[in-house]
Amino acid sequence: MAAPSGPRALPARRWLLAALAVLVLTGGVAARAALPDAVGGPLGDALYATLVVLVVALVRPRTTAWVAAVAGWMVSAAVEAFQLTGVPADVVARFSPARYVLGTTFVAGDLAWYAAGAALGGLLVGLARADLGDLQVRHTRSPHARWHRRAVPAVVGGVLAVALATGGAAAWVVHDEAGTLRTSLSAARTALAGSEGRVADDATRTALAASLADAAALLDETPLLERRPGDAVRARRQVADDAAAVAASRLAKALADADAARTALAPLTARGDQVVAATEGLGAPDDARAALQGALATAGAAVTESTSLATATPGQAARVEAATAALTASATTVREATVALMTAQDAVTCPYPDQVWFPEAGHLADADLAAIPWAPTYRVRADVLPSLVELDAAFRARFGQNLRLNSAYRSFEQQTTVFNPDDPNPLAAPPGCSNHGLGTAIDIDGISTPGNAQLAWLDANAGRFGWENPDWARPTGRLPEPWHWQHVSTPTTY
Repeated sequence: MAAPSGPRALPARRWLLAALAVLVLTGGVAARAALPDAVGGPLGDALYATLVVLVVALVRPRTTAWVAAVAGWMVSAAVEAFQLTGVPADVVARFSPARYVLGTTFVAGDLAWYAAGAALGGLLVGLARADLGDLQVRHTRSPHARWHRRAVPAVVGGVLAVALATGGAAAWVVHDEAGTLRTSLSAARTALAGSEGRVADDATRTALAASLADAAALLDETPLLERRPGDAVRARRQVADDAAAVAASRLAKALADADAARTALAPLTARGDQVVAATEGLGAPDDARAALQGALATAGAAVTESTSLATATPGQAARVEAATAALTASATTVREATVALMTAQDAVTCPYPDQVWFPEAGHLADADLAAIPWAPTYRVRADVLPSLVELDAAFRARFGQNLRLNSAYRSFEQQTTVFNPDDPNPLAAPPGCSNHGLGTAIDIDGISTPGNAQLAWLDANAGRFGWENPDWARPTGRLPEPWHWQHVSTPTTY
């Protein structure tokens, strides 16, 4: 008995052709999504033409396989040529999924891939029809006909199942990678926000911002079918690399800032230690001394903490920044406590507002002093000597003689000798309060008589060389001393 043929076989043919069409469609999408562009692009183009051939065979069931193949290639080529008009690009710009039907850019080489795909489509149409028609006619003639008749749909169905499974797996991978990427972005955004103004190289923040923007565009703007497995992984790695660069740059700046803060703090703590030692037993208030000692102890702890972080890792940048903040705060506290103690000691030791107490007064090192060339038994601070030599040269050019000096730098012991607390000599300040002890003052002999020409010349010219008769020593001052001259660098406040 002959197998049915003709119109009654068409439904079965259409089912098989539809199954093949779904298989080809899935394969084309998977190729575009999972394979590199160099492979997935041509393969997708070929399967596009194959799909068109199968659709032609479905729409026109009685079309021969080779006619369907030619028609499929012509339709595919027409769509490719249509891209030259720019219309497909405009449509895709408004509706992104349309790119899978219309494409966007004309590429002549695609026509060859369409031909290959159309040939494959014609072959599939021919095989599908042969399996469902001719094998049924030979059912009674071959012992294996029944097996062949069932095998073809089974094979096609199996291939379709594998393709669907592969596509599903690819979709699951893409979705899972996207979830991992989305989770990782929060920490990177926090790192970016927290690093503003805290990195050594701001270009690292620019790079991280760009990679975060690219990752967000991939997640929020790129359709799922346009993503390939690995896209999110690459985006996550880029974000991680850029975040690591920001962290490293932040640590580099934090360590540099810590070094600078320690360097700035060092002379302040040295000064504070000097003042604490110098005020021992001089009657300064205990609370002022205790405050400075406490500030110095806190500063020492801050230095120890910051030094221990010299080999910190990028994850410890915030800790280094906190240590730097502690150093900076200590610098302010030590400076203020030092001034407070010096001011308190000044109030105890120096009886007049124009006298200022300094711990180094009378205790200058020999290396900081220099002998006056025309009066080598007297010394001044080395850095003010050149200006004194210039003043003397101008004085000698005017009067034919050097400045006659009878006092310059006085050690603490020498100042103690000229100052008697039981019977104070009003012309000598208490030890620690005289700027002679700072090495910036001289006393000039023979100019004190009223109307003295040398004194008048000094009044008019000494300022050009940086020397002055201070207000308290002027004729209308607290203690007129026309012989007392000091360099303008002499400190008068803290």
